[in-house]
Amino acid sequence: MVDPQQTESIKSLVEGIDKGTLVLPEFQRDFVWEIGKTYDLFDSLVRDIFIGSIIYGKPSFEITVREIDKRPRKGNGSRAKLKISFFSKEEIEKKSQINNFRLVLDGQQRVTSIYRALKGIDEIWMIIKNDEELNELVQQKEFKDRSLEEMIFEFNGNEDENRLSIKLSDAYAIAKEGLFEDEIKQNYFNNLSFIAGMDDNEIKETFRRYIILSKKLNDLFASEKLLSYYLLNMSTDKFALFFERSNSRGIQLNFIDILAAKLYKGFNLREKIEEFENNNKGSEFTLNREIIVRAIAYIVSDGKEVDKTYILSQLNYQHFNDYWDEVCRMYVSTLDFLYKGNYILSQSWMPYENMLIPLMMFLRELHGKDYSQMTEKQLEFIKYWYWASIFSQRYSSGSNEVIVQDSTILRAIAQNRKINDRTYFTRLKNQVQSFEDILSFSKKGSAIYKGILNLMNFAAEGFVDWNNTSKLSANSKLEDHHIFPVEYIKTRSTFKDDEQSLSLIDCIANRTLIPKLTNIRIGKRAPSEYLRDLKAINPMLDSSLTNHFIPLDILDGLYDDFYIEFLETRAKSIFSLVQSNIISKEKYIIDEFYQAPAIKGSGNIKIFCVYYNKRVDATFDIETQKVFYAGGNYSVSSAADQVKADLTGKKNTSTNGWRFWRYVDDIGQERYLDDFRKKADT
Repeated sequence: MVDPQQTESIKSLVEGIDKGTLVLPEFQRDFVWEIGKTYDLFDSLVRDIFIGSIIYGKPSFEITVREIDKRPRKGNGSRAKLKISFFSKEEIEKKSQINNFRLVLDGQQRVTSIYRALKGIDEIWMIIKNDEELNELVQQKEFKDRSLEEMIFEFNGNEDENRLSIKLSDAYAIAKEGLFEDEIKQNYFNNLSFIAGMDDNEIKETFRRYIILSKKLNDLFASEKLLSYYLLNMSTDKFALFFERSNSRGIQLNFIDILAAKLYKGFNLREKIEEFENNNKGSEFTLNREIIVRAIAYIVSDGKEVDKTYILSQLNYQHFNDYWDEVCRMYVSTLDFLYKGNYILSQSWMPYENMLIPLMMFLRELHGKDYSQMTEKQLEFIKYWYWASIFSQRYSSGSNEVIVQDSTILRAIAQNRKINDRTYFTRLKNQVQSFEDILSFSKKGSAIYKGILNLMNFAAEGFVDWNNTSKLSANSKLEDHHIFPVEYIKTRSTFKDDEQSLSLIDCIANRTLIPKLTNIRIGKRAPSEYLRDLKAINPMLDSSLTNHFIPLDILDGLYDDFYIEFLETRAKSIFSLVQSNIISKEKYIIDEFYQAPAIKGSGNIKIFCVYYNKRVDATFDIETQKVFYAGGNYSVSSAADQVKADLTGKKNTSTNGWRFWRYVDDIGQERYLDDFRKKADT
C-alpha cells in the first residue's frame, strides 16, 4: 500500500500543480492557513527543520478532484469557484502511468502555501540580516559563501526598507524565465525601497547580493531532498480507512517547558503558573505563559529582546524572582482593562494575545501603574493602535520586532512623548477598505474575523444575550452563531443552486457572538421563524438584534429570500464601524502624535554600530555629513568600512554606512543614520 519515504523538490511540486498532475480529492477541506503559517513554513524549510511528510495517493478507482486554491485571499476572485474535474477509473490509470498523476491526501495546507508563495498569489518576502546583525563567524564569510539560514532575518508579507529583501515569487520567476541581469534589475531590483538614496557603488554591491540571494533561493527550490513524501497506491477500502484513521494526536514540547526545567533550581515556573491559576479560579483570566515570559524578557533586556533564543540563553531564575509577580499583576490589569472597555469578550476570541505585551509596557510607565491614570489623549491613541493593529494584521507574522517596537512606542505615549518615525503609521495600514472586503472573511482563525466580532462588541458597549438581553460576560460560553442557518441556505430553493449564497454561508456578516440558543429549534428554518419563537421568550429581542448590528427587517421576513441583500446591509453597518474607529481617526492620530525628528542643520550627534558583537561609538557631524571615528574624519560609508577593517582585518569592503550606523531618537528607539540623509534630501 505504501511506498518507502521519498523526496522531491519544491520546483517539481509547483510544476506538478501547474500541469494538473497534482490535485486534491474534491472532499478535502478548504485552504485555511493564515499567512503567518506560510512565513513559519518557509522559515522551517530554510533552516532544514522537518515539516512533516506529505502523503500522496494514486487511486485505482474513479474520483472527483479539484484544483489547488489559487484564489486571492480577498477582493476580486476571492470567492470564485474552484475547478472541479471527474476522472473515470480508466482515465486515472492512464494519467497515473504517463503523467505521474497524484492526489494530495495529507499536507494540503503546506502544498498550497508553497504554491501560492512561489506563484505570487500570496506575497512572501525573505528578509536577510544586515552585516552588523550577523554573528561573528558568519560576518567573516564572503556573502556568496553564507547560507540562507545564516542570513535569514524573517519572512514577511512586505519588503523591509531597512534590510535587503526578495519576494519568493520574484526569485522563482527569475530562474524559470531565465532572465538576464539587466532584466532582473529593471523588473525587480529597481523596485526595492531598500536601495532608495544609495550611491552607485552601494547599488552595485546590493544588486550583486540580490542576484546571489536569488540563486540561493532557487537552489533551495530545486533541492530534491527538501520535501519528503509517501506515495500510497490505494483501493477504495484502504482510501476510506486512511481518512478515518489519519487524525492522530501528537505531544509538542513547548519552549516554555524547556525554560521551566532551566529555571527549576531557583524558580519553580510550573508551581508559579499553578499559583496564578488558583488565585484566579473562577475568573475570566487565563494565563498565557509565553506572554508573561516575553514581557519579562523585554524588561530584562531593556526593551531590546523578546525572542526564544534570548529567553533560553539569557534569562535566569533571579530575573523571574524579580519580575514574575509584577508582570502577572500587569497582565491581569491589562486583561481587566480590555474586558471592561469591551475590547474583547473573552481571551479565546482575542485576535492577537501578543498585543498584551505592549499594553503591559504602557501600563508600567503610567503613574501608579493603573489604567485609570491615563489621559484622554492617551486613551485615544490606545484605541486607535489596538484596532488598527488588528485590521492591518500587524501581528500575523508573530514578529518579535513588532512586539518590541510597539512596546517602545506605547511606553513613549505613556510618557507623553511624540512618535518621530513617520513610517510607523504606514505599518498600521487597514486591510478592510470597503464593505465588500467584509464579505471575504469567513475563517474563524482569521484575526480580522475575530477583530470584526470584537469591534461590534466594542461599538455596542458590550454584546447582550438574545435570550434575555442581559450583558454577556467573559465567562459566557460564546459561539459564532449563524444568523441565516447553514441548512436553510443549503436547502432553500432560492439559494441551494446559487453559488454566491452557498460560498457566503460562513461569512462574518452572517455571524455574531452569543451563547447557544436554548429551547429554540433552528434547523432549516428561516431567520424570521426561529426569531419569532425567540421573541416569545424575549419581548426585548428587537434591542438585542440592534445591539448586534442586525437589521430589524429580518424579524418581518423581508430578508428570508434575500440573503445577499442581508449580508450587504449588515456588512455596510460593520464597515461604518471600521471607518469611524480606524479610517477616519488616522489623520487625527498622526497630527496629534507624530513629530518630525528633531534633526538640526548643524552640530554633532553620538552614533554607534554593533559589529562582531562589539559596540563601536563615533560622532556624526550633521552639517558636513562626516563621521569622526578613531581620530579620523570619514564619509559615512568609509567610516563603516574602517570599522570592519579594524575589527576583522578585511579591507576593500563596500558598506551602506547610512544603514550601518545608528543613533537613539527622542523616545529611546534605535534608528538608522539614514534619517539624516533623507532629511537632507527633502
